[in-house]
Amino acid sequence: MTAKGKISKALDKAYRAASMLTGSTEVAQNAVLDGIAASEFGNIVDDVLILEAAKSAIQRRADFPGQSKQAPSHLPLELQRLFLLAPISRDAFVLRVLLRIPPATCSAVLHLTIQEVEERLSAAFQELPFLQARSS
Repeated sequence: MTAKGKISKALDKAYRAASMLTGSTEVAQNAVLDGIAASEFGNIVDDVLILEAAKSAIQRRADFPGQSKQAPSHLPLELQRLFLLAPISRDAFVLRVLLRIPPATCSAVLHLTIQEVEERLSAAFQELPFLQARSS
């Protein structure tokens, strides 16, 4: 894969992660821009971009609390259900399951202990089967 292809893939992954954390296209785009700004030149393809975009998305979401509860309608129903979880449980699920970020890193991003991250993730797994997303 070319360097341009790797950058494109990293940007796409960072945007999708930020979108799942915020529920907002605009906030996700700004979070990715923050991730780019926080990445060192040449390191945009590594996990730093994704982690920095995720951190920014979580911080920016606080400015738009109602937005993060609305699932983007373009998402499949299975992913829309994530927006019915408590935000911290959704954060743990997105970071640990969808992005495969290690527990210690999730702990640092979410400002929780590893045990608290795992508890939130467990709660998400227990709740998800019973949540009903609105069909469009």
